[in-house]
Amino acid sequence: MKRCIYCRQEKDDDQFTLEHVIPQFLGGAYTPESFKIRDVCKNCNNNLGLFVDAGFEKNWLVSNNLRQAAYAFFDPENPTGLPLICMGNSDLVPPQLHEHEVCETWLGPLGEQIFWIRPHDERLFWYAGGNPRTAKKVESRAYFLFSERSLKNPLITWLAFRDAFEGRRVKKIMCTTVYGSNPEDIGFKRPDELDQLRIVFFNKACAGMQLRQNQIPFYTHFDFRFLAKLGIGISYALFGEKTLNTKYADELYKGLWHKEGDPQPQINGKTALFHKSDPIFQKLTGEENSVTIIIQPFPEGITLSLNLGTSLNWIIKFAELNNLSSKEIELIKDGYVILLFRQLKRGITMTLADYLAHKTGLKKHAELLEISSMFELHKDYFKNL
Repeated sequence: MKRCIYCRQEKDDDQFTLEHVIPQFLGGAYTPESFKIRDVCKNCNNNLGLFVDAGFEKNWLVSNNLRQAAYAFFDPENPTGLPLICMGNSDLVPPQLHEHEVCETWLGPLGEQIFWIRPHDERLFWYAGGNPRTAKKVESRAYFLFSERSLKNPLITWLAFRDAFEGRRVKKIMCTTVYGSNPEDIGFKRPDELDQLRIVFFNKACAGMQLRQNQIPFYTHFDFRFLAKLGIGISYALFGEKTLNTKYADELYKGLWHKEGDPQPQINGKTALFHKSDPIFQKLTGEENSVTIIIQPFPEGITLSLNLGTSLNWIIKFAELNNLSSKEIELIKDGYVILLFRQLKRGITMTLADYLAHKTGLKKHAELLEISSMFELHKDYFKNL
């Protein structure tokens, strides 16, 4: 029998599974092994993945920030499929759009337009792409249109269309006439009668320079439960179960299982939305095109700073000092930093002192210089295309 660190229930050993306390969508597969644990039950792994991790990942700001990193490291000499960028719910009403459906607009790397007609989930209204479970189980339809810029490098468009909505039950329909290649080779289907109506509709609606008024659904507390979960997981990975048996940990658990109408837990930290941002601080704590996690002790406790690039920053206190031994505090006394580059399948861990020395130019870090040079190599490719 073991105790799950999230639901705090004892269960049989076969009910537990691998958990990346720093989720894989942030690059958790490339963190130190100590952040990959087997003390989370399958039920929490699945449900918190859908309602907490995905609630953060699928937020419009976070989703597009993470997707832009793929563009930053794009190599035109070795092209890969670039992710589509969600542009919110379209004001277009295509033929036979049902009340339970939404027409969501996505943008390709060269300005291509994609209209995904999918089921709407009111509970998860802010999720870019909707409910991930529904998307895997229920067939939906997406309509793809090339742009004029696609002619500058059609392979970029082709690869992006090929990889679009991978892992989801999406019937992909081409609205642009393609010569020399067959869209069915990259997963597109032949249009039926309804698709033919919609092809005519979307081609007409997208002709010329027509102004669209999309709506971006936004839930202001999308990050609250996620930060609490992240704090619990990292606290356990670093110091074990004892840090989860404190009054402050109880507040983190209230945050993890928080429901609308519940009293606000007493958690110390700040979010990316409701606190004034200091551009200098963000540039210092965040690395361009990376997920940067800084763990640092203060007299008030041990804090975690989560940075997406240099534009989005969250801070949360995840443990107090009074129940840690001097040896445990000594391990992180100066703080340390984890930098994750998911597109490159790389993770770098260093002391906070080394990181700040790199950021201020006192002593550059060799690996970060290498990665920076990769970014600089093609950073203006799309601008100059």
